[in-house]
Amino acid sequence: MSDGMIALFEGSHFWRVPEDVEIDVGPTIPIPLPEKYRNDTEKYSADVHLTKLSSGGYVPTGYTAGIPFPKPLSGDPNLIGQKIFWDSYYRYQPRVQAAPSYSYSLDQAGNMTQTSEATEVNSQLAFLSDPDFPEKVRDAGSLYVAKFQEQIAPEQSKYSTLLDLIPADPTQLDELYEYVPTLRRSLRLSQAARCAPVFGSDYLIDDENEGPPGLPQLYKIEYLGEKQILALVHATPGAFDSAGTSSQLNKKYFYRGSRGFIPFPKPAAGKWELRDCYVVSMERLPQFAGGYCYSRRVMYIDKENYFGGAQLDLFDPAGQLYKFQAIFSYPVPIPGTHDVAELSAGPNVSILVNFKDEHVTIEPSLPSCVNSECERNGYLDTTRYASPEGLMKIVQ
Repeated sequence: MSDGMIALFEGSHFWRVPEDVEIDVGPTIPIPLPEKYRNDTEKYSADVHLTKLSSGGYVPTGYTAGIPFPKPLSGDPNLIGQKIFWDSYYRYQPRVQAAPSYSYSLDQAGNMTQTSEATEVNSQLAFLSDPDFPEKVRDAGSLYVAKFQEQIAPEQSKYSTLLDLIPADPTQLDELYEYVPTLRRSLRLSQAARCAPVFGSDYLIDDENEGPPGLPQLYKIEYLGEKQILALVHATPGAFDSAGTSSQLNKKYFYRGSRGFIPFPKPAAGKWELRDCYVVSMERLPQFAGGYCYSRRVMYIDKENYFGGAQLDLFDPAGQLYKFQAIFSYPVPIPGTHDVAELSAGPNVSILVNFKDEHVTIEPSLPSCVNSECERNGYLDTTRYASPEGLMKIVQ
């Protein structure tokens, strides 16, 4: 288990798993990378190299598509952590994925309330490995990924939207925007907003990528070794057919959240499995650490598919365990192929346990559309869902 999961089972903090919790462990089921992504790895990976910046961080150069470093443990041992991180940063994601998502808040008094409903659209615009799309979207400019979240409930927060535009050049700063419906306009956010909460939840903007944070060139990244991690990544699809009630997740699949106890998957939600993971520690370089929200994040990156979000430990500026994230999910078929993938905006339940503030945010995402399935809803339109211009179309 990760440090955060151990803390929940030990009961060493305010939050813990239910007293009658049961985990059923089954065989490890493969989640291989998609065929075209593997082919692109073979075709392009020899051209990728790590380049050290004057700031002290590293970035890949020569990257086109696929896994940038398919043999991350080879070569300079001081760079193993960097290679594994960039493999996770550029892990396979489809051209577009979109899903309705919900947010629940669980406070220290045991009150659990559904606080919001949103539409999440993730667009990958460069370095693509999908058979039906070019490697770079023609009208996407110099962007790598666009993450769009529009709140549609409650009514007083309707249309509030966050847009994170991540450049293809990792040395460039993200563009962060927020659409404020009361002002009828969008605002450009500063980089300090990375530590701002998303729609009042325990998630910060820098927590929204299921593992890798923004501005990765500002980090010292170290390889801590390999570990088997218990994860629920082949959950029962029915567990994500609905978000639940206004005050709890679906009781058929999840234990009840209450004072001191987090909602947690029941055996009906599926069998857990042991996943072989690389363990990577990330700390801001000293010149960039001041005022940042975390002193360290520890990622458990799946060795087979480089998904880094199944479990994540976050530490406060004093070095104490601050938050723990767990994502329960199942792989989704990629249209037009025989492949499946773990998606960022796909059917899952994400739980962020805030040990320090004795608070929990739970975010169920319902079944999503992927690639061509999203066309009927217009999610392939980059001007609407992957540009600041699109924010001004929200209330039209």
